[in-house]
Amino acid sequence: MKYLVTGGAGNIACQFTHRLPDDAEVILTDVKDQPFSDVSKNSEYRQLDVADATAVQQMIEAVQPDVILHFASLLSGQSEADRQAAWRVNMVGGFNVLEAALKQSVDRVVFLSSIASFGSPLPNPIPEDCDQWPRGFYGFTKASIERMGYYYRETLGLDFRSIRLPIVISPYPSPGAASSYASNAYIESVNQGRFVMQVRESSNPAIIYIEDCLKAIDLLTHADAGNITRATYNLFSGAPTATEIATQIQAVLPDAKIEFETDEQIANLIDSWPREIDDQQARLDWAWGPDYDVQSMTQAFIKELTEGSL
Repeated sequence: MKYLVTGGAGNIACQFTHRLPDDAEVILTDVKDQPFSDVSKNSEYRQLDVADATAVQQMIEAVQPDVILHFASLLSGQSEADRQAAWRVNMVGGFNVLEAALKQSVDRVVFLSSIASFGSPLPNPIPEDCDQWPRGFYGFTKASIERMGYYYRETLGLDFRSIRLPIVISPYPSPGAASSYASNAYIESVNQGRFVMQVRESSNPAIIYIEDCLKAIDLLTHADAGNITRATYNLFSGAPTATEIATQIQAVLPDAKIEFETDEQIANLIDSWPREIDDQQARLDWAWGPDYDVQSMTQAFIKELTEGSL
């Protein structure tokens, strides 16, 4: 199979290339000069601005991919700081990819959405079809592309499928993002031996370990079309409190010092995010289920950080 990945310089895209078949052709595209981290040997990198409709059309026409993985997006902080740029990348870029995919008869398009598409206050657990009233521009664009993808799927026949990601625990968190607190707790505990949590001890938004995140994308991407019953799926792994994360880190790194100095603005934002999410349809349709709880995630992540000297 041939895969075209937008946002191909990013963290998730680079790591996901290592889960694709060795005999696949993988074309990574992004506006940046080079990928963020190592990619698979069967990957090729090309520059592309998804906001340029002509360039997107020409790229998809030239590559003729079986699958488009649409990961290109400005993240939450960037989207709030520059709404015009977020509109171009997230909204116009999404439209350009879907239009070109339809015109070139691409087999399927996989989109990464976010729990930021919901807003607050929220029921607990969040049902699959919970009303979405996002409070951030980033979340608004994610919810909008979900709806656009639904239209392309149900009205125009394009196989659009997406998942709403929780906070991803990864060696490469987004700099300055409030959601990076959990990843940074591990990274700084390994590298510096200490970390200051700016959330509350009880803060427990939904999270997912990067390996489970990549597994979910893999399962959804390669699920038989006949098993896909929704345009967008919820995804849930767990929601440990900040205290539970700190306790697990210190169980592996007993000399690590983790303190709490709550920043009310950051803590309020984190505490407004979903904690428990109904993802039963993903479990039924494409056999989703996490492999890691907070204890096994902590052990695996610290081992990766230590051995990789990240």
